[in-house]
Amino acid sequence: MLRKGFISFLVLIAPLAALAQSRVAASVEVKTLANGKVTTVTKREFCNGNGRLVTVFNSPVHYVVTTNLKGEMVTYSPSRNEAFKDRGEEFSTKDNLLYLFLTGRSADLGLASLGYSLKRSVPEEGGYLKRIYTTTKKGIVPKVEVVLKDYLPVYVAYLDGSDKVVSKTYLSGYDVSSRFVFPSRVTGIDYINGKDSTVTRTLYSNVVTDSAEPEFSFELPEGVVSVSNPLKP
Repeated sequence: MLRKGFISFLVLIAPLAALAQSRVAASVEVKTLANGKVTTVTKREFCNGNGRLVTVFNSPVHYVVTTNLKGEMVTYSPSRNEAFKDRGEEFSTKDNLLYLFLTGRSADLGLASLGYSLKRSVPEEGGYLKRIYTTTKKGIVPKVEVVLKDYLPVYVAYLDGSDKVVSKTYLSGYDVSSRFVFPSRVTGIDYINGKDSTVTRTLYSNVVTDSAEPEFSFELPEGVVSVSNPLKP
């Protein structure tokens, strides 16, 4: 009981501690299984408290991407010294996992900022709490269920208009030993045509808060060549 109470206390104060921090960096490995093939991407993310995110992709191709809350994106290829700029809501960092936990908005995983409203909360066995969110906003699924344990999200389900699950995301491996409580493993399952599925496993490691790494302030170098088409590998 003491252990459980201590963890709950840490989770309760985590948003306040996160707000006091200005940035966080993490190494990320993303493995995707689709059509019987596995692809792997490795990168390091540098998230500022103002929503600016710098992502340095290491493999399979080395390049740098900067994005912000406004959805302004810049992709830079160091080997070519070329940059491509774009803008769109889909590029916004408002639902980036590091940003959500850094700003203390992990409980709803940013659903409010995406246009969802909490409809009801349902206690479940084992100390779990299910929160149901709905929206009438076009272009996104109408219902999302978030399941919490000790105030931390452990499961998210996205449902279509027929209450059919189209995607699931599991969050696990929380580190409660520091001020920044964050999951080390995120597994997403996207269902296609009710039969096939795409599984994505994301592993976070080497998480550092208030880091002084220079990538946080990355800017395009002088002499960079702007291109009008997306950069190709």
